[in-house]
Amino acid sequence: MTSSSLSGLILVDKAAGLTSHSVVSAIRKILKMDKVGHLGTLDPFATGLLPILVGGSTRLSDEIMDGKKQYLFTISLGVETDTLDYSGRTIAEAEVPVNFDVKIKDILSQFIGEVEQIPPVYSALKMNGRPLYEYMRATGKLPDSIETKKRLVFIEKLELVSSDLEKKSVVLRVLCGKGTYVRSLARDISIEIGTVGHCSQLRREYVEPWSVDNAIFFSFEEKPSQEILLNNLILPEQMLPTVPKIELVEEFFKQLSSGNVIVLGENQVAEKTSSESIKTLVNCTRIFVKIEGYDFMFLADVEYIKSEEIFKIKPKKKIS
Repeated sequence: MTSSSLSGLILVDKAAGLTSHSVVSAIRKILKMDKVGHLGTLDPFATGLLPILVGGSTRLSDEIMDGKKQYLFTISLGVETDTLDYSGRTIAEAEVPVNFDVKIKDILSQFIGEVEQIPPVYSALKMNGRPLYEYMRATGKLPDSIETKKRLVFIEKLELVSSDLEKKSVVLRVLCGKGTYVRSLARDISIEIGTVGHCSQLRREYVEPWSVDNAIFFSFEEKPSQEILLNNLILPEQMLPTVPKIELVEEFFKQLSSGNVIVLGENQVAEKTSSESIKTLVNCTRIFVKIEGYDFMFLADVEYIKSEEIFKIKPKKKIS
């Protein structure tokens, strides 16, 4: 597979200290290609799963970003920072209840289900087209015209893993939906315990349906080779396993390569495609479609018009 036709997903286990952007830049150089991006920013202090899209698969980010995520995180109690992690400056201190290890068990249920969150002021959340962290790094505050609004996020599971009375810290694991900020969760849990706190460790373990157990470790000192990256490439059709893939015969080359709508009669399905069953097309709204003998592939919408006994295949995104 040449770099020009390379397309897919690479699972990276990011080391602490790296920005998500620096991982993307390094992989661009290793693979010698420009079209590389990441799914879901991972804070520099955080470790764990950072899915990397390469080639035309970068166009699939919207389709695969809505899944659940799981994090293992540590809250250090008694000190709140402006970044809500250990890298920031202290903005508040408070006594930590002696029974915090018991109290936290009583309050965790409040953070399950739909929860209101205020995003951190140091975050990649964009306001007026710029990430909030850019405003904060430039002036130390947000402009008067900008404020971080409360928003609803969904937390499916939140469990206490351990607590350390001497260090005044707790370790938790959370399974949550899109848009959840674990640093904000650490702040809010600390307040409910009766003190303040910040997220001192954060590890992303899971981005649905991928686990960090299957990821390639990536640090400043330990960068994977091109061979390792390519050997661990997840193909586009494997990234969306519920979306079937069909191949059309060569006569549809011009239509598909131009992104034009392709119309197939029911009686043409077995003859003109690699799908032997009409049910493959009837029972789905999206498919991967390519031409036999060619590398390029599209994600396409499928519409079945029963009254006319035809299928309309509408190419949407060229992904390889």
